[in-house]
Amino acid sequence: MSIHYNVADGIARMVIDRPERKGALDADMRVAMVEYVEAAAVDDAVRVLVIEGTQGNFCSGADLGQFSGETIASSRQRMRRGGLRLARAIWEMEKPVVASVGGPAIGLGWAIALVCDQIVVARSARFAFTQANISLVPDCGAAYMLVRHLGLLRAKSLLFSGRMVGAQEAFDLGLASDLVDDDALADHVAALAQRLAAGPTFALGMTKHLLHQALGPSLADFLELETMIAPQLRFTEDFKEGTSAFREKRKPQFKGY
Repeated sequence: MSIHYNVADGIARMVIDRPERKGALDADMRVAMVEYVEAAAVDDAVRVLVIEGTQGNFCSGADLGQFSGETIASSRQRMRRGGLRLARAIWEMEKPVVASVGGPAIGLGWAIALVCDQIVVARSARFAFTQANISLVPDCGAAYMLVRHLGLLRAKSLLFSGRMVGAQEAFDLGLASDLVDDDALADHVAALAQRLAAGPTFALGMTKHLLHQALGPSLADFLELETMIAPQLRFTEDFKEGTSAFREKRKPQFKGY
C-alpha cells in the first residue's frame, strides 16, 4: 500500500507515497484514501486533514492500466467506489482539508486538490486535466469545480485544451490559496494546519457547509451525472487511440467516435 496515514496533535496527514509513478493512484489506493478520509471525519482526535505527496510529487492521476477488461457497468461501480466517493468525502467532511501540492497534480490529482478547502502550492507545482488528450471527460468533480472557480468559458478552454497550468498561473486564477517556494512548502502547510487545528472545528465545518450550499446544485448530484457519462468514453475508438498514443509518446489521430 502506498497511502500512509497518521494523526498527531489534531492533524491527520494522508500521504500519497508512490514516487516511481509520480503519485499515480491505482484502484486500491483510491479506496484506501476514501477510508482514511471517512475515518478522519468521525475521529474526534482529528481537527484538520492534510493531503500531500512525496519526493516532489503530488498525484499524476489515475493509473491508466486499471481500465482493461471493464464494462460500462463495472466502470461505473469502480468510479462510485473510488474516485467519486473520495471527492465527495473530502468535500463533505465537516473539518478543514488542506492540499499540499508540490510537483504534478494531473487529472484525478488536480481534482483531489480542488475539492480541498485550502490548496497550498509550491512553485514546482503544475496542473492539468488531460482527459481530452485520450478522449475521456474530466471526472471527480473537475468540471463542477472549474466552472465555479473560473466561469464557463475559461473552464471550457482549459478542459478542451488539456494544457498544463503552472503554479503562478493557478494562483493568479484563484485555483490555489497560497503560493510558496518549494523549500517553504512543508513549514507553511504545518503552520496552516496547526492554526486550523486550534480553531473552532465545528464552526469551521458549518461555515464550509454554508459556502458549499451557496454554490448551487450539490456536488453529489453532479458526481452521479458523471457516472452516467464518463464510463461510456472508455469504449470508444478515440479512447483506444488516445491511450495508445500516450504509451507510444506520439500525437493521437482521433476519428471522432
